[in-house]
Amino acid sequence: MKLSTKGRYAVTAMFDLASHDCGEPIPAKEISKRQGISLSYLEQLLLKLNRVGLIKSVRGPAGGCMLAKKPSKISIGDIVRAADGPVALASCVPKSSKCHRSGCCSTRSLWQNLSAKVSKLLDSTTLKDLCLSSEARLRRTGEKKGAHK
Repeated sequence: MKLSTKGRYAVTAMFDLASHDCGEPIPAKEISKRQGISLSYLEQLLLKLNRVGLIKSVRGPAGGCMLAKKPSKISIGDIVRAADGPVALASCVPKSSKCHRSGCCSTRSLWQNLSAKVSKLLDSTTLKDLCLSSEARLRRTGEKKGAHK
């Protein structure tokens, strides 16, 4: 399984918002610059994240975006599904799929089981967990905050 660029960048953007949270909106341009994500691509992702209620958008000269909930209340699974849709390791995994072999496929249950385990891991990991892990890594390596990618 390879996570899509949308999913990875959505997690990266949310991580940036969580790790630079000071109670004020953060302009997309700042996130784009820090994380090396094209501004137009990032704005599309932020729109999706806003639609599902993971971030709040603030307009105006001091505008930008901010987390809609505490980092401990936002799972990586929520972010990935907002960007990519359901976590499925094979096209036959979603219940809505119309696979012509679903009745006789010997591997479908394996892909369903594996997809469920990946979803469980993503759902049990929060933005706060990522921030804590990053802070520990920064302490070990002596890097400066904000140098994450």
